[in-house]
Amino acid sequence: MGFLNIGRKDEYGKQRRIEHRGKYLRASRTGGVALRAQAKAMGANLTANTNRGFRVSTTPLKNTQVALQNGRFVLRGRYSHGPFQFNLSKTGVTASTRNRLGTFNWIKPQRSSAKLFGVQFRGRKAVNLQVLYMLFAAVAAVCTLLFRLFVRLLEVLVLLPGIIYRATLASPYASSMLMRRYRNWRLSRTIARLERYTGREMDSWQVEELAAGAVLILAAWGRGNKTTEMASVLEQAIAEHTQEGPLQRSLQYLPDTSLRLEKYTEEFKGDPVHHLALMAMLASRLARKISEDELPEVLLEADEITLNDGPRTMLQERMLEVFGDFAGLQLFEEDSVALAEESYPAQAPDREFGHVESKLDLNSASLEELQALPHIGEERAKAIAARRPFFDMEELKEIDGIGPQRLESIRAYATVR
Repeated sequence: MGFLNIGRKDEYGKQRRIEHRGKYLRASRTGGVALRAQAKAMGANLTANTNRGFRVSTTPLKNTQVALQNGRFVLRGRYSHGPFQFNLSKTGVTASTRNRLGTFNWIKPQRSSAKLFGVQFRGRKAVNLQVLYMLFAAVAAVCTLLFRLFVRLLEVLVLLPGIIYRATLASPYASSMLMRRYRNWRLSRTIARLERYTGREMDSWQVEELAAGAVLILAAWGRGNKTTEMASVLEQAIAEHTQEGPLQRSLQYLPDTSLRLEKYTEEFKGDPVHHLALMAMLASRLARKISEDELPEVLLEADEITLNDGPRTMLQERMLEVFGDFAGLQLFEEDSVALAEESYPAQAPDREFGHVESKLDLNSASLEELQALPHIGEERAKAIAARRPFFDMEELKEIDGIGPQRLESIRAYATVR
């Protein structure tokens, strides 16, 4: 222990109060020099001090002291809660705050204390020192806050051009998605009315009937034609351009399904909103009755058949979106090459469209590499491997399920050498 506590620090790193506390001797600037002795008897503390007299004290509760000193009753208690310390005495309760300088009493400021360079101050001097300290601390806190706000403002200003740029890029997509959700909400209300009109008749339709209805709506109503007029045309197109599956098996249901759909139009006179609502009803039911692998195949084959009559109309684009939304499929607007780039980014990330050197050679690729191509699963990869060698990309049309539209998607990533 240093002489008079010189060199000893408190919890704030400041010089402790300069004083001497020995077994029998006490010496400080405010208390002077005094002899002191202490003993215990019958659970009470007995203290004799040459300056303060004789005291008998006990502790009935934690942090609470009751004493008689020179015949006077003394009551002391100190209780902490958060940043405050509550002090109990026979004159009442006060609240104080501990800081680096000492203690400031908010109820009775004259009981405050301050310690500066190891010298303890009480009373008015302590109050003045505490007020100056708190003013300085408040100014420092405000300056620190303003500096941090300034730094954050600079960070925002640095990032602002990028944020504006990203927001500009995202705003068309965000507005498009918002309008799409609003449209689907309106369609849900239209569907509720149609359900009452049809008496949920569509719930009893088989998978093949639902597939037939979807391709009829897309190919006929999507171009402003009647489904009954397109049924025979679609029969031939489906027979020629589709592989074995729900759409192929729907051939026999096309005439009856076209009549049912036209019966529905008698009530709403060909309103495109109702056309979209019926497509949504078909899509949601088809998604519940068909496997996850066959569902997108039905839509892609139906779309491929409709493209035989030319580019899609705006209504057909909306029908595809509605089918995807209500069937739980994620569709991309295309350009077939754009579709391939969006749908298969993980399979061919390093290939650059238009550069033959970067494309996959169908005659030497492994099965795993073939399966990474658009629309090529395990079965079609095996069929391609068995058909080698290829001398022209057009020969891929001989593979079951690969039509002109899919060939263009594959052509963006593959070639024959």
